[in-house]
Amino acid sequence: MDKLITAVSLYLASGVALAANLDEAANVPAETVSTVYVVLFAILFFGMIIGFFGWMWWNEKHRKHDR
Repeated sequence: MDKLITAVSLYLASGVALAANLDEAANVPAETVSTVYVVLFAILFFGMIIGFFGWMWWNEKHRKHDR
């Protein structure tokens, strides 16, 4: 069963790769983004992850203290 699932997923992934038209992809201009936006996104993204785990730690600390 595992081999079947692996085979089907690889077949579907290769079909998507073969369906891509390389000529059209090469002619499309790449959009560029300012580095400021990338850095801002990274700060917000990792800040929210750190904040979430900090909040979980804080709640667990108070939950143990209340017991």
